[in-house]
Amino acid sequence: METTADMSQLPESFIKEVAANYGVTRIELDTLLLALNDYSGAKIAEELNISQPAVRKRLGESYRKFGIEGGSNKKLNNLRQKLSVLYKQTGQADIKVLHEDWGEAVDVEGFRGREEELLKLEQWILGISSQRCRLVALLGIGGIGKTLLAARIAKKLGSTFDYLIWRSLRNAPPFGEILTQLLQFLSHNAEPELPDNDNSKILRLIDILKKRRCLVILDNVESVLRSGEGKTYERAGEWQQGYENYGYLMQKVAEAAHQSCLLITSREKPRQVAALAGKNLPVKVLQLSGLYLEEAKAILEDKGLKNQGHSCLDAQLSELVERYSGNPLALKIVATTIYDLFSNDVQEFLNQIHQETAVYGDIRTLLDQQFNRLSELEKQLMYWLAIARESVSLTDLKSELITPEPANRVLEAVESLLRRSLIEKEVGSNKFGQQSVVMEYITERLIEQVSQEIIQGKTWGFVNAYPLMKARSLDYIRRMQERLILEPVRKKLLSVFGNELESQLLQIIDSLQQQSPAKKGYAAGNLINLLRQLQIGQPNIDLSKHNFSNLTIWQAYFKDVKLRGTNFANADLTGSLFKETMSSLQSVGFSPNGELFATGVINGEVRLWRTADTKQLRIYKGHTGWIWALDFSPNNQLLATGSGDYTVKLWDIHTGECLHTLKEHANKVYSVAFNSDGRILASASEDKTIKLWDVKTGNCLKTLKEHSDWVWSVTFSPVDSSILASGSADGTIKLWNIHKGECLKTLKGHSHQVCSVTFSPDGQMLASSSEDQTVKLWDISTGKIWKTLEKHSQKNYKLRFSPDGKTLGSCGEDWTIQLWNIHTGECLRVLQGHTSQVWDIAFSPDGRTLLSSSDDQTARLWDVATGHCLNELQGYTRDVFSVAFSPDSQILVSGRDDHMIRLWDLRTYNHYPLKGHKGRIRSVVFSPDGQILASASADHTIKLWDVTDISNSKCIQTLTGHTNWVWTVVFSPDGQTLASSSEDRTIRVWRTKNGSCLKVLEGHNYWVWTVAFSPDGQTLASGSADSTVKLWNIPTGECIKTLIDHKDSVWSVAFHPNGQILASGSEDQTLKLWNLSTGECFQTLEGHSKQVYSVAFSPDGQILASGSGDATVRLWKVSTGDCLGILRREHAGAIRSVAFSSNGQLLACGGEDENIQLWDVDTRSQRQPLKSNHLYECMDITGVVGLTDAEKASLKALGAIERGE
Repeated sequence: METTADMSQLPESFIKEVAANYGVTRIELDTLLLALNDYSGAKIAEELNISQPAVRKRLGESYRKFGIEGGSNKKLNNLRQKLSVLYKQTGQADIKVLHEDWGEAVDVEGFRGREEELLKLEQWILGISSQRCRLVALLGIGGIGKTLLAARIAKKLGSTFDYLIWRSLRNAPPFGEILTQLLQFLSHNAEPELPDNDNSKILRLIDILKKRRCLVILDNVESVLRSGEGKTYERAGEWQQGYENYGYLMQKVAEAAHQSCLLITSREKPRQVAALAGKNLPVKVLQLSGLYLEEAKAILEDKGLKNQGHSCLDAQLSELVERYSGNPLALKIVATTIYDLFSNDVQEFLNQIHQETAVYGDIRTLLDQQFNRLSELEKQLMYWLAIARESVSLTDLKSELITPEPANRVLEAVESLLRRSLIEKEVGSNKFGQQSVVMEYITERLIEQVSQEIIQGKTWGFVNAYPLMKARSLDYIRRMQERLILEPVRKKLLSVFGNELESQLLQIIDSLQQQSPAKKGYAAGNLINLLRQLQIGQPNIDLSKHNFSNLTIWQAYFKDVKLRGTNFANADLTGSLFKETMSSLQSVGFSPNGELFATGVINGEVRLWRTADTKQLRIYKGHTGWIWALDFSPNNQLLATGSGDYTVKLWDIHTGECLHTLKEHANKVYSVAFNSDGRILASASEDKTIKLWDVKTGNCLKTLKEHSDWVWSVTFSPVDSSILASGSADGTIKLWNIHKGECLKTLKGHSHQVCSVTFSPDGQMLASSSEDQTVKLWDISTGKIWKTLEKHSQKNYKLRFSPDGKTLGSCGEDWTIQLWNIHTGECLRVLQGHTSQVWDIAFSPDGRTLLSSSDDQTARLWDVATGHCLNELQGYTRDVFSVAFSPDSQILVSGRDDHMIRLWDLRTYNHYPLKGHKGRIRSVVFSPDGQILASASADHTIKLWDVTDISNSKCIQTLTGHTNWVWTVVFSPDGQTLASSSEDRTIRVWRTKNGSCLKVLEGHNYWVWTVAFSPDGQTLASGSADSTVKLWNIPTGECIKTLIDHKDSVWSVAFHPNGQILASGSEDQTLKLWNLSTGECFQTLEGHSKQVYSVAFSPDGQILASGSGDATVRLWKVSTGDCLGILRREHAGAIRSVAFSSNGQLLACGGEDENIQLWDVDTRSQRQPLKSNHLYECMDITGVVGLTDAEKASLKALGAIERGE
């Protein structure tokens, strides 16, 4: 008789973990858990609100995935037995889950011998607590096998730890980068906000090592130690400049009591290790020597040098092992040489080296000999692999060659290099790379050759054949190339030319320009990158006014370089990279085939990029508001965009043509989504509706109206295109049948508005994010919450499932992206790097890459597996959001998108920047006495600045309390208090003297854009996205009136000097004048064709100025409401702010074109604008090739010129 396993002894966490490993879905798992707890089929169906056939189907799938066979009556018990066996195999009362991040660890396949070393390492790492080592160093010469041994012991002992992380220092990563990765992983991503300095981070790490048993491996530590660089004396084990904190980390790990272990590999003993190691101390050093004879001979046999029982050959192999000191890498290379050149005759090879005077035991000498035997093509491939700094596919290798080679020749060369053990094939892929010793050797050859050519003034050879840095490499690779190739070349050249180096480089560039036709290659790009490298570390990198015309400039990196007046006429700029002109990126998405991605910008532009090299292909223009959402059609032909201009547009991806503009929404469009066949498009709007559109005709098919507030998000089920989900500011999620137009279910559970909804790929689960800072997972079949994920410290914006459905990505106002394990509910990884809120994310179709957009003007591409930022698209915009005059009208202050405040002396036109905010500047204002400046920012803070001396201003106070962007700050007439408005829907009143918060005024339903004090300081007016204006009694904090007449957001309010009239400007394109005694609107001023962002009364109260998104300023006669004049700026762009000088003679306006325009109020004439030069002002790009039209347009927007236009 069969026995039934006792399931009560198996923790549910164990069953869930095992089920996830076997690929059991969450829905199947819910059914299975009930069955394992002896629920009948009928009871399971009742509990889950599904049919009994559905129960049988889910259980059948679970059995199949677990590999359970037999009759239907036996399968459940067989599964119980299997789970019990698996549980016993763990040997633990509670399942122990090892969290692993192997980084760049090598595969241990082919590992041989080292049994004594393994035993010793195991004793040191796992010994009883009093003998257990906190720090272990594996030391030995290059190629001796340190990395392989470290990987072997880590694989063997990993299961005894809670966390294991491997990081290679081969490419000299900055200490802060590695430390942050360690903290994030070992804390299980529980450290979203890390300390600002490395010392505090190290202490945080030590605390983690105490609480959890962690194994940390740092490989190739010698890469961050000083190399000597030809100096007559350099003490071994000293750190390179800037890398000293690696030593401090090791010291702290060694000295602090904890239960973890740090294992390092290095060719040299770091100074701190030497000082702390000892027989009875928790720091041990294992010096690796060569392999034992039999182990080494086995390597030779693997390479084809078989013994086959001949004593003579055995002796020859023994001599070979002895001569090369048992070095595994050296033996592999030698074996290939014997095979290729000596027909496998070991004795003939030994006879040859007996006649040589070279020391064959030296690995570098051996590499010299091997390299000199390579064909030219093989040498080229070796250099390209060293430049790449990571494994590369055969296709990519072939594409790098300047002179094209047939694919079969490249393949033959790669196979030859593999046989010679000079390159390795990456396990599980078709990529090839180099061992650290080989890569270092080839890199040094490249550095030496290029340096000598530049010293001699040559423009051919290596300097033209290879790029020292590839501008379009992944960001972290480019930084490695800069550190490990470009910078060493710079140092070598400086040692020869000193201060004349710049002149030498420009002289060589001049000689290149004399060549006709221009030589194709990397010479000019390398020389220009070296010119840039000379200025690294300076406040600004400036190559302005240089003549780089008629050059082939491949792979030059200009994103951080000023190029004002620089001449690139007729240059080939293929592969070179410039800064883009982009405002903040609102929305992102990949095309279904993954070849393209799109970004939506808040200035109304949509940009199309090629994924492979992040090259900008096209700019779609037509929207006039923020691009809140975009979605590609399933057939890769169309792109849909939803905008703040109330419209949805359908674009032909390939031509950029706008095929349809869908106009029936009455407010901003926040979300768009194609159904699975691409025939229907859904859109969600601030007008509280969802609209369904026929993609082919552009006709509106249906309007869904049951939400009671803004609809933020819509998404179609991927398996049933008739089902649509929507998330709303009313706090609910609704499931709709689009054919019937009916709401099937309303899901309630969030305590605040729902910002995003997305279906899992199998359609069984819905994820939602909310302003309540949670993510919820819903069972579609039951409508119940399955799990709540709580991690973000502020509001969540967008959610996306990975294509395999196992991972959920979320982003929000806390500047982070979080990746979640759907089965366990654990946060797998926190992606940090953005410096402002993250608006949107998207997974690539293969799930390997994540794309994000942020208000910090960047889009980033992330490696999902490692969390590394692969690439960053950096925009450049300096829209002016606020302007204000000082009380004496001598100074004007401006606040910009670039996080900077500028004080302009109107007598000299000089400007003085103020830095301190970490977000866009939304508002600036002087105190009534002109001595203090207040600024409000998207970083949620208000800062007070002492501006008594504008050339030496300083921040004296930072006011915190708002939990979202601060849009406006104003002083009371007596200067004793401040008021601020925020997206957190509150108004705060502050005491100026000490920065204390006196009151928090609440009453608006949405973001509060603007506030203004009445002339007597007793009343405060506020305007909000809820379309209302409120009047507040300052002493009591009560709302005394709500003014209702606008049809959309109120952007600006201003009191008339007499205190009896209030002006307001709105998204509805109107200005309104209100009688404050009655609360009635007595005049509506119409004329603007877009939203009114700013209103201001002249000091005498006779004129009202308004600035609009239609790029105009209008002047209105207050007594009659007549328009006195329209002021148009030199460049198009929305007017964000207008301000009168205190004497009423000047009007200033700022907006999207960076310049601040000054107008004489009486004559309506323009004065000289306040202008800071564009990054690429007057840069000549006439006749350039290698740039797309979209890239040229970006450069022109930043000041570049193309003559003849």
